[in-house]
Amino acid sequence: MTIQELSKLINSSKVHQIRAGEKHRFVDISIVETDGRFFVRQYKFAKRSWYDAFLENPEGAIKCGDQIIPIQGVAPNDLSQITPRVTKAFWKKYHFIYAIMKLGFDTKKHEASTLELIPQF
Repeated sequence: MTIQELSKLINSSKVHQIRAGEKHRFVDISIVETDGRFFVRQYKFAKRSWYDAFLENPEGAIKCGDQIIPIQGVAPNDLSQITPRVTKAFWKKYHFIYAIMKLGFDTKKHEASTLELIPQF
């Protein structure tokens, strides 16, 4: 698989799945692309979340349809610079749904939970 093929998979669907590590189950999530990079954000801040699992061990996978792509989920080094572009990508892809979702979360906390998903082809 290439970055272009993964981009097409990510951009052709609004709901994807992600798994932290090998033992966790796949959970539904929204993935956006900006600047040729892939990002997710945490919506619920549970004590044992996929987000925390990735911070402990960045290995995981994305599932798009029947394709499973190994990834590393890491906090972006350029979080403050990339945040506006990631937010714009969420608005563009999810329109009013994103606006409704934003009513239920602390924007700064939500943005701070941004993870970059780096494909491991």
